[in-house]
Amino acid sequence: MPKISPQEWFNSPLGRYLIDLEYKYINPVVVDTFGFYAIQMGNFDIDFLDHSRIQNKFSLNSNHADLMTSNEALPFDESSVDLLIAPHILEQMAEPYELLKEIHRVLMPEGRLIITGFNPTSLWGLKRLLSFDIDYPWNTKFISLSKVKEWLPIVGLEMVEGKMGCYVPPIQQSSWLRRIHVMEKLGDRWWPMLGGFYFIVIQKRVHGMTPIKPLWQKRLIKTPIYSAQKSKTYKVEP
Repeated sequence: MPKISPQEWFNSPLGRYLIDLEYKYINPVVVDTFGFYAIQMGNFDIDFLDHSRIQNKFSLNSNHADLMTSNEALPFDESSVDLLIAPHILEQMAEPYELLKEIHRVLMPEGRLIITGFNPTSLWGLKRLLSFDIDYPWNTKFISLSKVKEWLPIVGLEMVEGKMGCYVPPIQQSSWLRRIHVMEKLGDRWWPMLGGFYFIVIQKRVHGMTPIKPLWQKRLIKTPIYSAQKSKTYKVEP
């Protein structure tokens, strides 16, 4: 049985290094997104929505790995969510394509989805192939960016921007991570497709329709499948 949960791993030196980089990519998109409801999925101590100007912000802090295998739908009304952040969620799903279909259902027309995922074509992907480690993240499916881009138009979503990051090898020593941080700039310049993770911004496109906000008197959350709670504040270290 795995000894380390995703939440525990993201609190490790390597996990914090990776999640801090992802925060720097995600935060500008969050600040530039407007609407009524924003959702963050995943068990993280970091609050990706802390600088969002959307008033109603919620975090789904549950075991999302069971979400699609139990044939449950996302507990939101159709076309009700303006921004949904799903960091490292697809790779934990038995049916990631089905989750994308559900996300399309709950997003507003022109609503935004932010996804991050581990890149199999990287030093991280190589470690996963060569390692017998049964702990997170090496026990998950590393879904390629090309596969995600292949799914998006089928479910009615469109990628509008993206990039990769975390070019350092997956080591847990904080001192070494600080020393080789320069690899981030070198990776962006010389091997931009070999980052340990990819970050993509996606929109729900509904051609020929004008986005109309629903009646906000309706409850956003339809069922008590998962608890929704206000986001926590997280301070990113410089």
